[in-house]
Amino acid sequence: MGYRSSKSSSSVPGFQELVSKDLKTGNYRPIYLFAGDDPLRMSGVVEKIRKDTIGDAGSAFNFHKLHGDQIGVERIIQQAMALPMMGNLQLIWVKNADLCLGTQDSQAALEKYILNPVKETILILTTGKADKRLKWVKSCVSGGYFFDFSPPKGEDLLQWVKKAADREGLELGRQEAEILCDLVGNDLLGLKNEISKLALFADQRGGNLSAQELSRIIMDQAELQGFDITNDLEPGKSREVLKTWFRLAEWGKTAYEISPLMVSRIRKGSMLSSCRGQGMSDKEIASLTGASPWGFRFLDPMIRGLGSKGIKKAMKTSLECDRKLKSSPMGPDIIIEKTIMELCRKNNNR
Repeated sequence: MGYRSSKSSSSVPGFQELVSKDLKTGNYRPIYLFAGDDPLRMSGVVEKIRKDTIGDAGSAFNFHKLHGDQIGVERIIQQAMALPMMGNLQLIWVKNADLCLGTQDSQAALEKYILNPVKETILILTTGKADKRLKWVKSCVSGGYFFDFSPPKGEDLLQWVKKAADREGLELGRQEAEILCDLVGNDLLGLKNEISKLALFADQRGGNLSAQELSRIIMDQAELQGFDITNDLEPGKSREVLKTWFRLAEWGKTAYEISPLMVSRIRKGSMLSSCRGQGMSDKEIASLTGASPWGFRFLDPMIRGLGSKGIKKAMKTSLECDRKLKSSPMGPDIIIEKTIMELCRKNNNR
């Protein structure tokens, strides 16, 4: 591969540096640690590296996708130390890598490999968050293997949405892009799915949609995933919310993706409810927070269902869910389901 480690700069490189250096030159590193809430671009980079290094023909033998919640570090290292079959390289992708690194022994074993990686292996570790205080993470930083995959925000996010729409042949104006971002947030996978739906609808209509039509369709989408999971939050309605969770899980959403969505929606609902309680109008709230008043209508069912006191309790419960997912030995799906039942308990005071 020809990659040589060098002293890292004070700032951690991100997606753009990865594109301009590694993906452009094909000079790939023996290890990558991608950390951040941007699984769409992570998977895109992995796919690019796979095609460049081993191709479709070599993938049958030399591409290994592993899951940190299903295997131990010893299995990862064992595979990394093995020689590729009928090729010069093998590619290993470990999703949710942090979930197999809960002990000092497992971290020490991975750190030992990071310090002396096998040249015939490209090991890619992806995770939502990496603690830079840990030795194995520090080794990735100093080796030039750590990349920050935080999703884009603000103007960068709007430009990403417009470019994604262009690739689908959909003319999306700035206002429509802003509405879509307000409703879905900076979940790039969720945004991509919604853009694909809009493009399909436009294709079925036989041409481009007007700005007014796009705005109406975006606002009337009943299946915006982030709001589905909180729309029915109300004492006594756990069955409805659990059905939504089961459907999202069937669509490929994980507990680690749904939990931060719940926290985000409940936090926004709590803020909106509190501001309204102080006599502020939606227009004033939007002006102060930078949010779009269009998106407030998707928070109203949750606010009405939980009430002002209930939504404060929901905030604590959802944050506790997020904490348990990072530390509890309990299965992630069970944690989400118990959280939903707690949020919908009938004795939650309004």
